Amino acid sequence: MSYLALLQEFDLRPKHSLGQVFLINDNVIERILSILDLKPGDRVVELGAGPGFITKRLAELTDDVVAVEIDSKFQPLHERLFSTLCVKPQVLYEDALKVDFGAYVHDLRGRLIVFGNLPYYLTTDLILHAVCQMPNMAHALFMVEQDVLERLTASPGSKKYGVLAIVTGLFGHWRLERTVSRHAFIPKPHVTSALVSLIPSDDELHRMRAADPVFLRFLTDIFRYRRKTLANAIKSSYDCGIGSEVLERFLTDRGLRRDIRAEQLTPHQFKGLFESLGQVICHLNGNSVS
Repeated sequence: MSYLALLQEFDLRPKHSLGQVFLINDNVIERILSILDLKPGDRVVELGAGPGFITKRLAELTDDVVAVEIDSKFQPLHERLFSTLCVKPQVLYEDALKVDFGAYVHDLRGRLIVFGNLPYYLTTDLILHAVCQMPNMAHALFMVEQDVLERLTASPGSKKYGVLAIVTGLFGHWRLERTVSRHAFIPKPHVTSALVSLIPSDDELHRMRAADPVFLRFLTDIFRYRRKTLANAIKSSYDCGIGSEVLERFLTDRGLRRDIRAEQLTPHQFKGLFESLGQVICHLNGNSVS
């Protein structure tokens, strides 16, 4: 039975409030599977299962699929689709941003793979949540609106550069796999989509810092004042008396100008700054910096 026929049989329509669009193009689905290159034993975490058409194909390739879907209206269709599988995927009918994925990153028989067809309005939050919660992922593949690419790969000092580019740039690097026509979805979105891979860095220390929620909070605080000099951004963010000598030494050691703006630091420089400031970031609710 075709995807459209199944959607009609179960009277399923996309919810605009959840940013839902359904991927119904077999060629694109098979391309997703080809990019992921799943092996038996790989664990796949899918963010936003939707109707479950991709979820079923994932489960046919590996017997360890955890799919998250906030909209429980899909459950009857899921039960139909998954009824013929030897090992059914585990489906969590929850908000992915509220799921503690800690239970799914251990006891792996193979790689940890993350896939998500992300709604535009939650793209940043879901990607950051995935990085923070699953730092040992081997590969992440996301379907995003094409203009999000500029924010993912933005360079320091550019208008699109921000917390998302810093965290993911420290965690690894982005690779554009292909663009996806809006005709591959129903309803047709207004823009072209893109499949992008996040390839983790080989440096475990970089990945773990990128996944550190205290580091994320630090970046968020600083970027409220992105156009200020770094010194003034820190002063505006924290009122606990961060010593100017610490910042002076950080800038001197790296050959950076004293009037450099916060938005001009690279991801690795932000990591170094955060670790230089260390315990004096006392604003962060008693959290320590290790």
